[in-house]
Amino acid sequence: MSAPRVTAPFAQRHGTGALVRLPAALGVATFALTACAGGGGQAADGSRQDARMSQAAAPPTGPTKITTGPELDFDLIPGNGKTVGTGQPVALEFAKPVKNKAAVEKALTVQTSNDTEGAWGWVTTPTGQDRLDWRPKDPWKPGTKVRVKGDLTTVDPGDGHFTRTLDRSFTIGRDQRLVADLDTHTLTVTRDGKVVRTIPMSGGEPVPGRASRPGTFAIESQEHQVHMTSASVGGPKEYDKQVYWAMRFSDSGGYLHAAPWADANGDLGVRNSSAGCIGMSDADAASLFKDSLLGDLVTIKGKEATTELGGPGNGFADWSLTWEQWQGKSALHH
Repeated sequence: MSAPRVTAPFAQRHGTGALVRLPAALGVATFALTACAGGGGQAADGSRQDARMSQAAAPPTGPTKITTGPELDFDLIPGNGKTVGTGQPVALEFAKPVKNKAAVEKALTVQTSNDTEGAWGWVTTPTGQDRLDWRPKDPWKPGTKVRVKGDLTTVDPGDGHFTRTLDRSFTIGRDQRLVADLDTHTLTVTRDGKVVRTIPMSGGEPVPGRASRPGTFAIESQEHQVHMTSASVGGPKEYDKQVYWAMRFSDSGGYLHAAPWADANGDLGVRNSSAGCIGMSDADAASLFKDSLLGDLVTIKGKEATTELGGPGNGFADWSLTWEQWQGKSALHH
């Protein structure tokens, strides 16, 4: 079941006592009656409004904050004010297990500038942490403005409490997608529906422990330099390398990165020889790194891929599920 989608514009206040039209920044025309400071005013029916009546009114009461139990913290991705790719989900990763998942989910809303359809879903990361993602039904439309809101301080998650509320905004950038074909050994880059380049690449060697994982992911980090060792992921061959221009798309160690050794061996565009990553020349990796955004979609496909997906919580692999499967990850469906 999709969470309610709210498209009201962000708050904007005017210091006049007239009926004003708020800018439809998020695609919704809204009117508000604003009031000047001072005493009583003339009501619409011509009667006099006494300022003392409003002064005597009882202050509004809101939900009570939860303060019992240990403090529960979370990370919210993406960062405030960021511009991200069309595959970026809203993601809350919790430091401790969340027992009352439905209550947390109900407290959150996602506002968009174009009524984007989407749904919350709970996933488990490879380290066992609870993560709550809001994924659109289809990749975001470029230029979409998104705002995430929710007062978690009034929510009882079970055995704990939150101390932070949410009010974060971000924007969707251009639509860039990467498709790594393990059969043709090419990485195809499309931008706004047009192929802009084709890069010779080498994927995971088709043997147990080294084959690439198939699926569609969103880039979750960009790192100029990464120290990669076989000890971190296992596998039948040992390696210890400094890797440059690296973009991570899975928590199990899936990266797009420069692989000058594969270039020197003549593997790029010819054969899959890596430990699961997508390797390319230094020049191609540096250029792609510069042109990419967090949240850009990456699809790994081909007969030489492993059959193991590793779950949608393995990075932002929410896109590896169908829309119906994703909707079933909501706690409100149970």
